[in-house]
Amino acid sequence: MFKIERIQKIKELLLERRQMEVSALSTLLKVSDATIRNDLEELENEGFLTRFHGGAALNYAETSGSTNVCDNAMVPYDRNKEEIGFIASKLVKEREWIFLGPGTTTYYIAKALAHRSNISILTNSFLVVNALKDSPHAKIMFLGGRFQRPGFYAVPDDLESELDNIYLDKAFFSVDGLDLCAGYTLSDIAVLKVIQCVKKHSQEMIMAIDSTKFDQRSFRKVCGIDDIKTIVTNPDFSEHYRQFFSLHNICVHSA
Repeated sequence: MFKIERIQKIKELLLERRQMEVSALSTLLKVSDATIRNDLEELENEGFLTRFHGGAALNYAETSGSTNVCDNAMVPYDRNKEEIGFIASKLVKEREWIFLGPGTTTYYIAKALAHRSNISILTNSFLVVNALKDSPHAKIMFLGGRFQRPGFYAVPDDLESELDNIYLDKAFFSVDGLDLCAGYTLSDIAVLKVIQCVKKHSQEMIMAIDSTKFDQRSFRKVCGIDDIKTIVTNPDFSEHYRQFFSLHNICVHSA
């Protein structure tokens, strides 16, 4: 991959994920950590991002080609995630309590649910709240806590206590990568803790992940592929994943 292509890919990843670890970028782009650090330094000099120890975060002035969703937060239009949002919304039944985790994929799920009646949503994502703010029939409960600016979500200091005696029918999350060997992976450790905790209180965990993230690995493993029995994705994923899902009785919703 040429440098100009690599720089563009880094920009796309940061526009989507808001922050990335150096190690995650080097794995995704198949270059050394030193090369990524040089690229991030160049992008920081341009004003595109701000580096921190071990990674970088998007500067929120970067809004080209995006749609305003709330103050200082931007979600670029993504056809794949819009498709996933529509598919996932059909899995939600009336009077169910669901959890929508952080990320732009769950934002698109929330948008698809905005016209629905008798739905109840627990979330820690400001993007999800914004997508549903004008929906008169949606019951929304928000998990407050420490504000995570990259990603626009909150994490309570004691998440276990906040979820005590709460029971959820379904929980929807997304991650940064899916690989047959590495399983589900992501770069944001705080989101990993949310996934682990919410899973204990959910009857069904659903991973919503667009097909571009297949065969990708990020910084930290969330779980193995066969630990999640329901997946929502685009229909254009490869045959060897279809065989794996079938062999391990994983239900895939892609149409």
